[in-house]
Amino acid sequence: MKENRRLNDTIVDIEQRRSEIESTIQQFQRLILEQNHKIENIKHAREQELDSIFRDLLTVIDAFNKADTRLEELYPECNEVVKARNRFATAKNRLKAILENHGVSEIQFPDGMATLEDCQVEETEPDSSRPDDSIISIEKAGYRRKGRLLRRAEVIIVRN
Repeated sequence: MKENRRLNDTIVDIEQRRSEIESTIQQFQRLILEQNHKIENIKHAREQELDSIFRDLLTVIDAFNKADTRLEELYPECNEVVKARNRFATAKNRLKAILENHGVSEIQFPDGMATLEDCQVEETEPDSSRPDDSIISIEKAGYRRKGRLLRRAEVIIVRN
């Protein structure tokens, strides 16, 4: 009898310890899931913050483009202005290289067609020789970062 009782006590003790261990494992699994969720949230917030910074840097490229266009219009023959434009182009290209190193790339339109996902239509013009949504000009380049849209391209398209 004593032996059966000890055996039963041992079995009960083993079952209690097993239950405690299973409970502890479940607590650790919950903690791991919570920590993974926090890590993902931090990563997402960091990526959003970087996207915001890169969008701000795109405005610098826009300013370079606008200044270059204006200088070309006003002083097409002036040697000093041509040199200044080249210096601006060098700085702009350096900025573009930095952006590219961080996964920022200009949206390309190899087929020459605008897409709703990548473009914001600024104007439309008729042109019976081309299909609707053909890009006439890109007024402001669009950009993606690691596959995410940073900014849509501003375009003028054909609309017949």
